[in-house]
Amino acid sequence: MNVRGRGENMSVTKKDIADYLGISRTAVSLVLNNSPSSTISEETREMILKAARELGYKDQSVFPKILYILYNREPDDPLFVSDLKNIERASSNYEYGLIFLHIRSNAKDFVKLQKILEKKEIAGVILIGVIDDDILHIMEQSGVPYVVYSSVAKENLNVIEPDVVKIAYECTKHLISLGHKDIALFTGSLLVNVHQKTLAGYKLALEEAEIPFNKLLVQVSKEEDGYELCSRMEMLEIPYTAAFCVNTLIQFGALQWLKERGISVPGEISLVGWGLTELVKMSTPKLTTFYVDPSETVVVVERLQEIIKNRDAERKTIYLNNIKLFEGGTASLCRERES
Repeated sequence: MNVRGRGENMSVTKKDIADYLGISRTAVSLVLNNSPSSTISEETREMILKAARELGYKDQSVFPKILYILYNREPDDPLFVSDLKNIERASSNYEYGLIFLHIRSNAKDFVKLQKILEKKEIAGVILIGVIDDDILHIMEQSGVPYVVYSSVAKENLNVIEPDVVKIAYECTKHLISLGHKDIALFTGSLLVNVHQKTLAGYKLALEEAEIPFNKLLVQVSKEEDGYELCSRMEMLEIPYTAAFCVNTLIQFGALQWLKERGISVPGEISLVGWGLTELVKMSTPKLTTFYVDPSETVVVVERLQEIIKNRDAERKTIYLNNIKLFEGGTASLCRERES
């Protein structure tokens, strides 16, 4: 039977797929209907789904899904909204649907996650956010292939993460190249692995330039509130000519506070951030940031696909280090601030 030769207005049916493969229509129906009681082997399931794609079967809901889990972060965080768009695009290129799930570390959300992971349509998981042992235990117990797309301290995992140390180093080095020495670091909680690495990169750039490390210039906000951090710097009378902000949310908040106080950016204070989020181009002036080339996010989906096909693949960490600069308008040559 030449199913490929059908007219454009003739839709492909489950019977067509069964005839094409020479298997029972029941087997095709069980797979395409995602029947929870199905005993169809994984090999046969993949063969049916592949044939459905090749023959032009229109019900896209039956195809494998990647579950994108945002864990212990706000769902509207600009950084993750940007990443989600890139991951969705890469998943589509590999013919995966994408399901977004936002959960926190609590029993109710864990039960919800476990139920979702039991569905056969979930081919793999991308885990992003502030990762802890609880969520990793659930993923290991589920047996579902997964990758962590965040900075984590734990070993023996499949991890893809931006090279945070290198990014922090480049951001700080850029400000140093503009003549700044009193460079503040505006960061989130130093209990979080990604911020620990950020501090390491910041200190490395200072050390290379023989600029003494001043711990007063390292200001922490658990809420990642740049507005509050700038206010604190003024209240504590800590002088600085530039700030490296660990994300564009902090950078945007800092910019708003400085503008309200009539402090020129970048004339008096320069701001450099990390990430290419919607805030970058929404700001006036546009934010100066370093970011990982969005095209590298395809590595996340490629690595997950490798693990789906070979669940015994050696676990490893892959660093994304194709770092670029968005010039923006919040960083310039240092001019000492008047006291």
